Amino acid sequence: MQVLCLILTVLILAVLIRLLFRKVLDLPAYSGKLLTDNAGVDNLMEEDKFWQIIKITRDNSKRHYQIQCQLLTEYLSNLSGQEIIQFDRTFSVLMARSYSFRLWEPAYSLNGGCSDDAFEYFRSWLIAQGKNKFYWTIKCPRLLFFVGVKELIEHYEGIAYCAYEAYQQKTGLDIPQRQDIQYADGGKMFKEDEAFLRYPELALLAW
Repeated sequence: MQVLCLILTVLILAVLIRLLFRKVLDLPAYSGKLLTDNAGVDNLMEEDKFWQIIKITRDNSKRHYQIQCQLLTEYLSNLSGQEIIQFDRTFSVLMARSYSFRLWEPAYSLNGGCSDDAFEYFRSWLIAQGKNKFYWTIKCPRLLFFVGVKELIEHYEGIAYCAYEAYQQKTGLDIPQRQDIQYADGGKMFKEDEAFLRYPELALLAW
């Protein structure tokens, strides 16, 4: 009985901590190496400015992802066309350089599966959570237990189109393609049937 009570207490505490990080708290301030450092790509928005825009729209949305996407499109549409392009290119570098099987595996466990497109949308959603959660989750993917939400609930893909829509509103044109931004190889592919065993705490969230 004591063991059962201890287990229940731990589970309740974990749920409460998870709710706090999802709705109120942020992870510690990240001050390490940035993914845009030495990216070899020009015409980028400085990350400090990029993350400030993400923070403003996230705070104003009360951490409601779909509302944040709407607010981000509105915010970007008030910038110059060149600034929208720079935001989009910085977003693309973050997407390209966060592509790794080390992050894909926990995303797979969290969602009960994760296709190529789903992993793209997952990383875009992670960017929308802000600089600290984005970078710390890349460093320690198990933090997804506290900050992660599966795709069926959040519908990850929204933020990926914000700059495109804002640029169209601003100029009436399609935003320039980003052909010079290349993805990394991602490292060693994980075994799908082992992902749930490696991240059982995330597999629980999938159901």
